Amino acid sequence: MSFSAQDVVRKAGIMERYHILLSQIGFDSCVTVLGEYVSATGSSLTKETLYPALHTIIQKHGALGMQVLPGATIKAVPKFVRLHEIDLDVVVEFLQDDSASKDELLRSQLERPFALGTTAPLWRLTVVNGRVLVLAYHHSIADGQSGPAVHAALWSALNSVSAGEEGCGSKVAVPADSSMVGPVEAYTKISVSPSSFAQMLHALFAPKKLQAGSKAWTGNPVPKTPMLDITVRCWEITAGQTAEILKRCREHKTTLTPFLHILVAGVLSRLLVERKLTKKLKTIAAEAPVSLRRFTGVSPFELCDQVSLAHQFLRIAPIENDKPFPWDTVHKLGEDLHGSMRRTRELVGMLRILLRLGIADTYFTDMLGKKRGSGLVQSNLGRFPMGEAQKADDAKWRLEKVYFAQSAVVEGPAMKVNVIGSPEGSTNITFAWGKGAMDDDLAEAFIKEMKATLDIVLLQ
Repeated sequence: MSFSAQDVVRKAGIMERYHILLSQIGFDSCVTVLGEYVSATGSSLTKETLYPALHTIIQKHGALGMQVLPGATIKAVPKFVRLHEIDLDVVVEFLQDDSASKDELLRSQLERPFALGTTAPLWRLTVVNGRVLVLAYHHSIADGQSGPAVHAALWSALNSVSAGEEGCGSKVAVPADSSMVGPVEAYTKISVSPSSFAQMLHALFAPKKLQAGSKAWTGNPVPKTPMLDITVRCWEITAGQTAEILKRCREHKTTLTPFLHILVAGVLSRLLVERKLTKKLKTIAAEAPVSLRRFTGVSPFELCDQVSLAHQFLRIAPIENDKPFPWDTVHKLGEDLHGSMRRTRELVGMLRILLRLGIADTYFTDMLGKKRGSGLVQSNLGRFPMGEAQKADDAKWRLEKVYFAQSAVVEGPAMKVNVIGSPEGSTNITFAWGKGAMDDDLAEAFIKEMKATLDIVLLQ
């Protein structure tokens, strides 16, 4: 199908172009959010129960009816185009598999990239055993926080529409006036300060041995050829444990994100030292995604691509289980992260410079076969967004056991720690690493030690 000028909604913004580019060069696939839907009446997620709800949310969220029309070359500006209709029988897959694990369900989605310029939308659903629903979507139409927003909208629709509602078949007409939330730069300034511009030039042209990352652990090098192979491990921190962690954080005037950041870095440090992998290394290069909605004013219930990154070099400092947890370090990191948030908008400005110069694609492809830029990322989506309808005791459906994972396995951080607060009060984490990004035995040992160390911290 060819798209007409009337189908064009708008040009892609800076972060949207970035995520489109990564998928075009084979560096990224999608974002995934999994959740379990439990019916108060014993119903299952079937076409009769799910399709009417999907009709509702497609009408509400314009991004679900969009595709990307790439430019004539990879350097050209892509455009978002409005689809005419969505065939739910193509987008939604129903599986019956009692052996299916959350690890494998998320992994299988993360290894399936989306095709651009087709008549299919940039999202899909897999329903397993009538209960577990896995949402996958292209990063250009929605950021990490948008995944819970889709689940929240679907949850609300399931509780408000009737199963088998008339006129809710497999074909959904996309409203002719549907639109998308604008890009970051439409709402807030992304200009680059002189100091940040100097840092960008240093990163681009200074010898690697003179850069801060030269003495940082970043996992194994970026593969010479892009591949999306990934391993995923899920971990539930119970509601009781979560409540205790948050209580400790409040007592030390800090929050969950810096606590987990120091826990993750401290456990990894211990393993690196024990395995003698720290020769000439002093830090761990780490990242923390930052939602830019706090600057753009976009609601957590909306779909958009408005995210940036805060970078840190965390000192290799093993957490010893027989010593008190370093809460002072957590507090200090929390202050640093908070203080750096406003400047993370400049990263979008730096991407704009690379795109305008026409060197963004080569900037990333030149990373192949070289030292990875970061060893660790902790992405915390925070609490699940819930409206009053979801909190009602008489709701027909409840949502629980929500997990979040994302790709970026080629040039991205070696280990990805993705965190989300689930509606029932637990904190759910996925650990994900690309094939060869770090040794599998180190990754598995890291996850095992994370769990054991948290138990010890909670006993202190």
